[in-house]
Amino acid sequence: MNNDIYSPKPEHKFTFGLWTVGNRGRDPFGDAVRETLTPVDAIKMLAEVGAYGVNFHDNDLVPIDATPLERDQIVREFKAVCEDHAIKVPMATVKLFLRPGLS
Repeated sequence: MNNDIYSPKPEHKFTFGLWTVGNRGRDPFGDAVRETLTPVDAIKMLAEVGAYGVNFHDNDLVPIDATPLERDQIVREFKAVCEDHAIKVPMATVKLFLRPGLS
């Protein structure tokens, strides 16, 4: 049996949450099992494994406390790496029910 039929390819349109591949693998009962993966590095890794796209929400890409200049740089780099690796962003959601500084 050829296992290659089970390998994801972009035409299968597999997408992954940025939060699922970028986090440190920590649960409430232990320490992190790996370093945090930056969004740019996550895109490169997802392209390597044949992903079609990446999804994100809230502050997965841009930290809540980023300045406008930092935000613009993060978004610019993220868009560039997505374009360079043919990774699509089919879903991005935002949290509209919270204002920074308020609980």
